[in-house]
Amino acid sequence: MLQAVGIAAEVEFIGGDIGYEVLVEAVVREQALQQLWMYEQERTTRPPPRQDLPPPIGGGWRGSLAYAIVLLLVPLALSQGWLLANPYDAGVMDPQRIRAGEWWRALTALTLHWDATHLLGNLSAGALLGISASQFWGSARAWLLILIAGATANLIEGWLDLGHYVSAGASTAVFATLGLIAAHAWRTRNAGTRTLRDWAPLVAGVALLGMFGAGGQDPEAPLTDPVNVLSHALGFTMGGLLGLAVATPRGARWLQAIPSPLAALMTPLALAIAWALALRP
Repeated sequence: MLQAVGIAAEVEFIGGDIGYEVLVEAVVREQALQQLWMYEQERTTRPPPRQDLPPPIGGGWRGSLAYAIVLLLVPLALSQGWLLANPYDAGVMDPQRIRAGEWWRALTALTLHWDATHLLGNLSAGALLGISASQFWGSARAWLLILIAGATANLIEGWLDLGHYVSAGASTAVFATLGLIAAHAWRTRNAGTRTLRDWAPLVAGVALLGMFGAGGQDPEAPLTDPVNVLSHALGFTMGGLLGLAVATPRGARWLQAIPSPLAALMTPLALAIAWALALRP
């Protein structure tokens, strides 16, 4: 160590209790002692312990099961002829209609899919991510956050004047879930002494957005491609902002103040109200 800072030194074995001694020239003795003291302080200083995180909350499969049932309700109702009106005409995410006041489309569009592949992709990804989110906040509160983030993303997209097109699918909510998890994990991991490793959740979330959220379509034609880049990016962003918010002490208290049974009721109730408005005569 002394040689690394430019101080010539030798180590000599002298035996006994001391064992070894370090020999330096007398003119650099004080400097050598100072460097050895600094080295010892650096070597013995331990980083502050990482913050203990609460144990994961179980039972997330219940919310994911409810999510699957909700997504399967529309194709089931169509196949059984239970609906008098076409849900796609009434419920897709149409920015012009949203700007005209049909805000409920931001919710109903999350439950509509163009085909079986589109449905199964969002069903599997959403269910798995929903279980992960439920480990942070519990199933009821997690799905309430997901719905808020997904619907907010659709509302923002609806108010952007990007030409006429329509879109649908739970992918906005799926990427909102990804943003929630990534931002919350990043915010709560060793926030006081953040290292490069602590950025991994956020970096991974952005990477997944780039890998699976990229795609495009002609904005002049109705959207039939289930990949909607803007919806995915807005969903991830809204989820990330909400994840950061509920990771703060005030946000966590606000979320915990919502009773779990009430949170479990609010999500399906909001969807039911939205569909009632969409299908009313």
